[in-house]
Amino acid sequence: MTGSPSAAQVTGLTALPPRTVEFRGARGGQAALTWGQQGIWRSTRWLDDGDPYFNLAWTLPVTGAADLDAVLRAVGRLIERHETLRTAYVPDGKGTSQRVSREGRLTVGVYEAAAKPMSAAKALAAELASTGFDYAAELPIRCAVVCLKGRPRALALALSHLALDGWSLNMVAAEWPRLVAGEDLPAPEWQPLDQAAFERSDPPPGSQALRHWRTGLASAPRSMFDFPRREPEEPRFVRYGMDSPAAAIAAEALAARHGVTTSSVLTVACAALLGAVTGHRTAALQLIVSNRHHPRMGGMAGPAAQDGLCVIDLGDGTFADALGPGHRRTMATYRNGHYDPALVLAAWDEQAWRRGADIDLDAFFNDVRHAGRWQGLPPVDAGDPAALAALRGRTRTFFVGAYAKVKAKIFFATGPAPASCEFYVLVDTAFLPGRTAERMLAGLEELLVRAVTEEVPLDRVAQVAGLEPVRRPAGWTAIGPDWVSLPETEALLRRVCAPGPAALAVEDGGDGTPRLTGYLVAHPGLDTPEAVHTAVMRAAAGRTDVLAPHRYVLCPAPPATPAGWAGCPRLAEGDGRTPSPATTVLGR
Repeated sequence: MTGSPSAAQVTGLTALPPRTVEFRGARGGQAALTWGQQGIWRSTRWLDDGDPYFNLAWTLPVTGAADLDAVLRAVGRLIERHETLRTAYVPDGKGTSQRVSREGRLTVGVYEAAAKPMSAAKALAAELASTGFDYAAELPIRCAVVCLKGRPRALALALSHLALDGWSLNMVAAEWPRLVAGEDLPAPEWQPLDQAAFERSDPPPGSQALRHWRTGLASAPRSMFDFPRREPEEPRFVRYGMDSPAAAIAAEALAARHGVTTSSVLTVACAALLGAVTGHRTAALQLIVSNRHHPRMGGMAGPAAQDGLCVIDLGDGTFADALGPGHRRTMATYRNGHYDPALVLAAWDEQAWRRGADIDLDAFFNDVRHAGRWQGLPPVDAGDPAALAALRGRTRTFFVGAYAKVKAKIFFATGPAPASCEFYVLVDTAFLPGRTAERMLAGLEELLVRAVTEEVPLDRVAQVAGLEPVRRPAGWTAIGPDWVSLPETEALLRRVCAPGPAALAVEDGGDGTPRLTGYLVAHPGLDTPEAVHTAVMRAAAGRTDVLAPHRYVLCPAPPATPAGWAGCPRLAEGDGRTPSPATTVLGR
């Protein structure tokens, strides 16, 4: 397998003859995908073939007096050391597996820069990463050396996210100057092939994480986006960014005051902003969990991150009140992020079957900071309003880009900046306008800064942050943690039960909470609660505006008047949830 950089179209670069790097690693082999690889692989399948969304553009400096041959040897040693850099992802009859080639070659571009080689290398890396990888036939790495006056000064890289995650990038960056210097580094003790074998051991790991997911799925809103869709913008997904030293200073002050981490402060702030916009008192976010707690995984190059479910109760108190409980939920999520995806998907489907609607958890937060911390923040006293106000004058917001397809309705993320709160918000404009992403950034800063000096009630977060909550039309009501359109739900029930009549009622569930009851006339094929629930779930697939009734009442004939359903004779009644053919009905 070879990686062939295209001819550079970067201003100030002159292409020289490319070089070939041959490599021979300690072993090759084939195995099932690791759980971390599965997460990235599923996301790539959601995109069109050739989409570069999961490509990583990266640059590494070349310092000292190393010549081109030394740099090329270092590239070869890097690929030999880390099996993930010589891995293809191939069909195996059961799905997809990882196949590690023991030996091969890589074509490396060589370019001469007129000036500023690192800047040129960054532009070249972006070009190399602008086309998707052929995961089955191509090495997950493309690279080129940028020289100045014949001396290598930078390495431009395009990497597949299937090969490396953020943790791996930091590890490779630390190894790179030592490899260029010719140092003989000890071989990694743990590789994705080893991880795949461990994840399929008996008993398998992840039982506690599965329990964490089950608990979260039962308490989370079935969607944070249970409101009418809007006409999406074009392109549909937009991302904005912010650089705010003031937000970082404020987050550090709040973390120290309440005995929590800055990562937890940011997580709770994201939950509060999202809850304020969507009208939810409970917010569910998927956190990207690095899964590097175990020492052997700490030294593994390759994707290990998985999504962890964090459900935060926003309650009736203040933002400060939510920080302690939110921190505990955040830390529990990070401790329980390593699990068998197939088992979590099964639990997801089972809970959807019980809840009566697809569970949509497409809201994410990714804290990419090294060790979840900032270093080198400006020495500003967060308790000095004038100093903090002056620091806010340095805040910068900016448009990042627009995308046709992303597997998220909202995605919060930090950036790696060590001396400022670099923060990003991406939104699906079919649910939230693009301007909301930009306003959330300013709102995040305002919320954090204000919370340092005053109590901010959670029910005033939208006002404080300058956000406009979504407006649900008449007929929408809260049923537990979910919002539902009663007219649309009744219309769906009637379509499912046609040609017989049907009706929907909101009734007391016995514990003071409202529950939906579906009344209908039984007929062949729809003569048990289980049959009706199966049909309703099929019809409701993918919708966030409807909720299957919690109880079904089947009658022999309709009442004389629409208000008479509750007094009709009953052939059968029940919730229809058991037995559960959830995975078949939901199409998993």
